[in-house]
Amino acid sequence: MASQHFIIVGAGIVGASLAFALTRRGQRVTVIERHAPAAGASSKSFAWLNANYPDTAAYFRLRIEALEHYRELSKAFDLGPVLRFGGSLWWEDEGADFDRHVALLESFDYRCSVVDAKRFAALAPRVQDPPERALHAPEEAGVALADMTRWMLDFATGEGAAIQLGSGVDSLLIEGGRCVGVRTALGEHRADQVCLAAGVLTSDLLREVGFDLPMQNAAGLILASQPQPPILDQVIMSPDVHFRQDPDGTIRMGEIFSGAFEAGRDIPELAQTVIERVKARLKTPEPLRLAHSLVGTRPVPADGFPAVGAIAGIAGLSAAVMHSAATLGPLIGELLAHELIDGGAPSALLSEFRPERFSAP
Repeated sequence: MASQHFIIVGAGIVGASLAFALTRRGQRVTVIERHAPAAGASSKSFAWLNANYPDTAAYFRLRIEALEHYRELSKAFDLGPVLRFGGSLWWEDEGADFDRHVALLESFDYRCSVVDAKRFAALAPRVQDPPERALHAPEEAGVALADMTRWMLDFATGEGAAIQLGSGVDSLLIEGGRCVGVRTALGEHRADQVCLAAGVLTSDLLREVGFDLPMQNAAGLILASQPQPPILDQVIMSPDVHFRQDPDGTIRMGEIFSGAFEAGRDIPELAQTVIERVKARLKTPEPLRLAHSLVGTRPVPADGFPAVGAIAGIAGLSAAVMHSAATLGPLIGELLAHELIDGGAPSALLSEFRPERFSAP
């Protein structure tokens, strides 16, 4: 396996995952980030690891494999400080909508079951007024995503990767139909291959070289509390609020999981509303106090699915952009690394999620 030099644009969870996977394979890696690691959506994510919304069979398979990849990583490395496989309890929809969601997941043979209020209370005794019915998915998880991102970058640097912060990529260097590097305020940087993992900025860089990647980016608000003692293993998805606890004790909270945050909303007022909703549902040993309000823009390709792989018509250039990068990022890094290195066969898991689908006639 010949060693190549890869430039990765972006130091969020996707870029970090790719750097991690490439350096494990002995490749030379430079990560270029305009700000700090996990400064974008990766630090502002609810970071619920799940396959709870199986829009298509291919997408469901990808998410199932992504969860399994996290388990494999947790066996190979000590991820206890950042990762908690505690399952989830979901009743975001109720009545007939709840029944339809359960039936959908059962049609995909997803490991889940409907629990009553008594069983709910046994699983999550700190959650008050348990519902009559909730969906329990025991193999789902939560991750401290910014910490996971930094851990992967630290691993990559330990394997020789260079991390360049504070100067983002202004443009791509294209010579003879091939991407040969990038241009930043500090000058040109050349490499054998360039991968764009820059979240919402990825489509801007692609547009400059003639490739249109349509996006429907969505803003979202996530709140982080001051740490609490360990009280909650599960991800809680109720009709009016969702919350979970990171290994460091932080309670992460949000109002609308989909990211449908309206511009112009009063953030302090909304934050207080969310806090009050969590207080009504979660009995905490210490007063629940807000540490951070985090508004981020989630990168979402126009059809809602990931866009991963080579950019048609430009050799040496690839991209990886997606919603649900918390769940998908580490697996995507692994699959893409295999494809980019000489001799890597295309992944069947990614066959329906190529960027070129947007440029097809």
